Amino acid sequence: MTCTLSLSFIVKKGEPEMNMKPGKHLSGLAAVALLTSLMAACGGGGGSAAKTEPPKTGAEPAANKEPVEIVFYSPNAGRTPEQFMKENGNAIKEKFPHVTVKFVQYAKGTETADLLASGQPLDIIISSTSTINELVDYNLQYDITELIKKYKYDLNRLEPSAVQFMQGFAGGGMYGLPIRSNTFLLFYNKNLFDKFGVSYPKEGSTWDDIYELAKKMTRTEGGTQYFGLVTSYSHMITNNQLSIPSYDTRTDKVMIEDDKFKAVVNNFARFYQIADQKYASDLLTKHADLFKKDQAAAMYAYYGSEMIGYPATFDWDIISMPYFKEAMGVAPQQSPAYFSIASLSKHKEQAFEIISYLTSDEFQTRQSKDGTMPTLLDKTVQSSFAQTQADFKGKNIKAYFSEKTAPISNKDKYNNIAAGKASTAFQEIVTGKKDTNTALRDAAEAARKAVDAEKAKK
Repeated sequence: MTCTLSLSFIVKKGEPEMNMKPGKHLSGLAAVALLTSLMAACGGGGGSAAKTEPPKTGAEPAANKEPVEIVFYSPNAGRTPEQFMKENGNAIKEKFPHVTVKFVQYAKGTETADLLASGQPLDIIISSTSTINELVDYNLQYDITELIKKYKYDLNRLEPSAVQFMQGFAGGGMYGLPIRSNTFLLFYNKNLFDKFGVSYPKEGSTWDDIYELAKKMTRTEGGTQYFGLVTSYSHMITNNQLSIPSYDTRTDKVMIEDDKFKAVVNNFARFYQIADQKYASDLLTKHADLFKKDQAAAMYAYYGSEMIGYPATFDWDIISMPYFKEAMGVAPQQSPAYFSIASLSKHKEQAFEIISYLTSDEFQTRQSKDGTMPTLLDKTVQSSFAQTQADFKGKNIKAYFSEKTAPISNKDKYNNIAAGKASTAFQEIVTGKKDTNTALRDAAEAARKAVDAEKAKK
């Protein structure tokens, strides 16, 4: 008799959360033929794992090759089936020919609650750090620690901050593996720097260095207003290099008035205040267009994936994100995507085999070449980054892989509430509606009330 397995992946849109109280776990793995030992490469901490061996797979094929159906789901994300197949599905089908891949696109009527109510099988959940809270909200979390031990999977091969975040979120366990990631970098328009005779940004710069450079590049010429630096303030604050959250889940404390948080806000607010205040609205909402389309911004601090596949009509390059003086050498928090096994899955070992493969040298090299940031520390995998992207030829690829990244701060639903209040405060500051102390104090009070109200709903 042919056995049909159903394996689901939930993918969520957003970013990073940790130290959440774990929910209940469903026990009992379905008996499946043993996988052979995972072939894990020895990694090292902090981002340096030199290795020259040929790529290895994360797990050997299972002995059971009966047909299975793998159902992937991406809640709150605009990912289409075609995108998913290109990113992961096709590679899974090639590696596991007995697997049929199905992707359920998120839409009205296919939210997580809808699928659970309808009895839709779910096996693997793909989440970002800011959306992973849904695992525990719907009791879908499953600790894969025993599977990691059983198949001798080596977590040391992976970016440490991504592993540590998940372990914190799972209360010391592990709810999934980081398959891909993203980081924040500083892009710059070489044409504009050449036009104004100003030296390019340098690796190892502090934010103070870049601020002075931004002042030089902010000017009006030929009727065009040029800006020294543009960015997405919400991303910069949420993923800051000091790892200070808007709300600390562990202590139940709103952090918006904390000195470190204030330092982060002040650092980025000053870049919005170099030009006349009448431009504040554009700087808050049109950062991408100002750099990429209008070519009116000399520098752009944003996700490293921003220029992947973008046919730029100007000469640009990248450096690592500037450093806070109190955290020299520390890159911003990464934004990994995790593949987690759902608690209600009937095929947990098959699911673990697949997510192991997606963290193998083989697959990670494949996605790295296409411009998706790998989660492996392996230098060979990292050096292959964006090789298929013609516009990245000659670019400073090393900037994507810092030796040290900031720990990922918690980003649960309460943090998201507080972050929204902090975002409002930032806008009030740069538009001159409130001074910094008043704006942050009001935001902290509003965040406290909103968090308490949300907790009272339980």
